[in-house]
Amino acid sequence: MKTVKILCLIIALGTFSSGNAQLFKKLGKRVERSAERTVERRVERETRKSTDRVLDTIIDGPKKSRKERRSKRREKNVEKQQDSIQEPKNNTL
Repeated sequence: MKTVKILCLIIALGTFSSGNAQLFKKLGKRVERSAERTVERRVERETRKSTDRVLDTIIDGPKKSRKERRSKRREKNVEKQQDSIQEPKNNTL
């Protein structure tokens, strides 16, 4: 009778230890998947924020009138002409 009890105890301990190992493996995989999902959500949220900011600046950016664009162009042309006038050309043959 004593050997039967000891044998049952050994079998029960073996079953519980393998059952716990499987449980811990499943639990570890769940934790890993949860962490991956959390990171993916965070990256997605940050990407969405930055994309929205960029699109907002492009769409809602200050728009220049035609007059402002023309005056800028004229200023650039005047600067180019002044630079070309100030730089003497050495045409020696």
